[in-house]
Amino acid sequence: MARGFTLIELLVTVAVIGLLAGLAMLQARPDDGQQTLQRAGEVLKGAVHLAQTQALADGLVLALKITEQGYEFHSQHPRDGTWHRLRDRAGLAPQQLEADLTLTSLSPEGQPATPSPWAALFFPSGEGTALWLRFEHKASSQQLDLKGDGIALPKLEAPESQKPASTRFAAVVLEGAAHG
Repeated sequence: MARGFTLIELLVTVAVIGLLAGLAMLQARPDDGQQTLQRAGEVLKGAVHLAQTQALADGLVLALKITEQGYEFHSQHPRDGTWHRLRDRAGLAPQQLEADLTLTSLSPEGQPATPSPWAALFFPSGEGTALWLRFEHKASSQQLDLKGDGIALPKLEAPESQKPASTRFAAVVLEGAAHG
C-alpha cells in the first residue's frame, strides 16, 4: 500500500528548508548599501504617498520634517494653525534610519536646502510642494534620490553623478533632440 507524507513530516521539511535558506542568506555577501538605500527609499516613498492621500481624505495640511535620526510627519490644526507630530498613525509615525544612512533635503538646484522646518507640505487639495530628498549610505557613498513635483507619486532614482556614463549621455542627446 502506498503511503503519503504526514502533515508533521511536511512541516518539518518546510522548517528545515527555511532554516537552510536563512543560513544561506546570512552567508551571502554583505550589503553594499544599495539594498539598504532601496528599502529606506521605498518606505519613505510609500509614506509620502500616504501623506498625500491622508491630507486629501482628512482635509488637513500635513508636513514632512527631516530629523537627525530620520523623519517624521506633522499635521496642522485647522483652527489655530499649530503643528502636531503624528505618532499613532500607521505609516506616518516617526521613522529612524538605519545606522549608515543619512537623509538630506535638496534645493531645486541639487544643493543641500537651506534649513527649513519642512521638507514637503501636503495640502487638502491633493497637491503638495515639490520635494527632492537624498539618501546616502555612508560606508559605500552610494546615494538614492526621492523626487516629486507635489502632485504625482515621487520617484526613486540614482543621482545623475552615480548613473552610468552611457545613460547620462543618452539623456543629453535626447534632450538636445527635443529642443532642436
